[in-house]
Amino acid sequence: MTGNTYRVPRRTERKPATKAILLVVESEESGVHHDGTMADISSDGARVEARTPLKPGQTLSLVQPDDPSRALRCLVVWSGDVGTDGDGQAGLEFLDPPDSNLEN
Repeated sequence: MTGNTYRVPRRTERKPATKAILLVVESEESGVHHDGTMADISSDGARVEARTPLKPGQTLSLVQPDDPSRALRCLVVWSGDVGTDGDGQAGLEFLDPPDSNLEN
């Protein structure tokens, strides 16, 4: 096995949460919605899968299609490299942590 195997401990427990979401990247002028899937979630953030490339440092809104009033501002903290198991995935940190459970 090659590469760095050191992992930073998580601040909070992640829970599986397969759910359709919309991602709105704040830097885009037209506010285009990108389809995605929430793969897991914690009180601090979420791992998402999306076909649009997301880059660390970008801010975006995570929107649940069935309840757009619960949009959350997020910061992209990591994104998977093309051609790896993480390709198409990104880690988001909630800038305004949710006041309710997003797993529902």
